[in-house]
Amino acid sequence: MPKKFLISVAVILLLSSGALADIGQVQAFEIGAVNLVGRCGGLGFAEGGKIVMVGHSQEVSKPFFGTVASQGEEGILVQYGIAGGVGGVSGVAQRATVQGLQGQLTERFGPTVQGQCLTVSLGQVALKAGGVGGAVGAQGFIGGQSQTITTPYMTSTESQFVGVAQYSAVCGGIGSKAIVVNTVDVKMSQGQIITGGPAPRLPSPPWRP
Repeated sequence: MPKKFLISVAVILLLSSGALADIGQVQAFEIGAVNLVGRCGGLGFAEGGKIVMVGHSQEVSKPFFGTVASQGEEGILVQYGIAGGVGGVSGVAQRATVQGLQGQLTERFGPTVQGQCLTVSLGQVALKAGGVGGAVGAQGFIGGQSQTITTPYMTSTESQFVGVAQYSAVCGGIGSKAIVVNTVDVKMSQGQIITGGPAPRLPSPPWRP
């Protein structure tokens, strides 16, 4: 539902951002990340991770009409895993998907529309089977969105923020088996529509001065 809602908002904004629109803006980002760390047999260890940062912003100003619209998104994703031991199998598998979408539209004599959506999905598995050793994994995402529209007769603002983290660890001796499975899904969306505005000034009737 949140994704369909924001897609509809984006379509409306794109179709409306022509001659009739004062200001129309849409922006989006998507992160897909996989981190696999594993070792099998013998003595050794494996380690891996990544850091992904995103950030963008838009601002449009029309001083003649007293209209300003701005919006921004930013976030950081971190993944890390390590596995070590002697014999057997140990490892960490991580998956992360992050999507952000927002758009806004304002018209001098029409509605003001804002909408934004932020979804985070994290999955993680830490496994140790046979031999001696273990594995540790951690991942997380922190990010947010904000929007503001200012006109001579109103100010419209909305923002949302999310912080998610996962951690798992397994270890054991010869013949032991251990597994940890973590999943988390966060979906956030919001929107607002403000109708009306300053009434257009109608021309005087021909019989009046």
